[in-house]
Amino acid sequence: MRQNLWKRWKTTSSPSLYLKYGPTLFLLLFSVLIVSCGGGATNANLGQPDVTVTINLGQGDGSPTPPLPGYTCSAWVTNTSPSMNKSSIIGVYAKFVHNVNGNPQGVSPAQGTATVLWAEGSVNVTANTTSDGLAIFPVSIANKSADLNKIVLVTIAFQGPQGVPPCNVTIDRAAFFTLVISTPNTKSTAPVGGSPTVNPPATVTATYSPTTIPLPTQSPKPCPTVKPLRTPTPCP
Repeated sequence: MRQNLWKRWKTTSSPSLYLKYGPTLFLLLFSVLIVSCGGGATNANLGQPDVTVTINLGQGDGSPTPPLPGYTCSAWVTNTSPSMNKSSIIGVYAKFVHNVNGNPQGVSPAQGTATVLWAEGSVNVTANTTSDGLAIFPVSIANKSADLNKIVLVTIAFQGPQGVPPCNVTIDRAAFFTLVISTPNTKSTAPVGGSPTVNPPATVTATYSPTTIPLPTQSPKPCPTVKPLRTPTPCP
């Protein structure tokens, strides 16, 4: 019986039937496969919480950025290699400021004391700040040949008005300079300690010899020929 039905189905089936119902059957099988794969275990079924990643920008290792101190001071020298034979005083600059919401404001009036650490001993120079908190200390470098080619440090101690804490520029942040002797660009034949000798310009004497123009040579004119006198003829 089964063999008869199989033979009858084979004989009655045509290729058009396969083409008509084949794609529908394929889509049905593909949908069943997707549903069976999607029903697998999830994080909720395994009891594991979802992973959350938090990114903190601009914090480095996570430690908070320390706030700026309320009062700061600094010192510097614009020319760190001043020449002893060109100037006798240099300026050491220092500034005393109050940080208000990240904006520096000058502390004034305030008195600053600069301590110059020379090789033969320290010297103190005082100056007052201006409205922007700047103080300029005039430091004499005259007769400091013992400090030539040596680093000289300058520390600053500021004392502000009442209610303002003092501020110090310690030796680890000190201003510095080194005295040098500049070499002149022109050569000098003067001895050490004397004034240079300037050679006078050479004097050139011009000799003028006038040229004698020769006179033209004149040929002498020939003397005129004198006609002889006629001899008188005697009368007959």
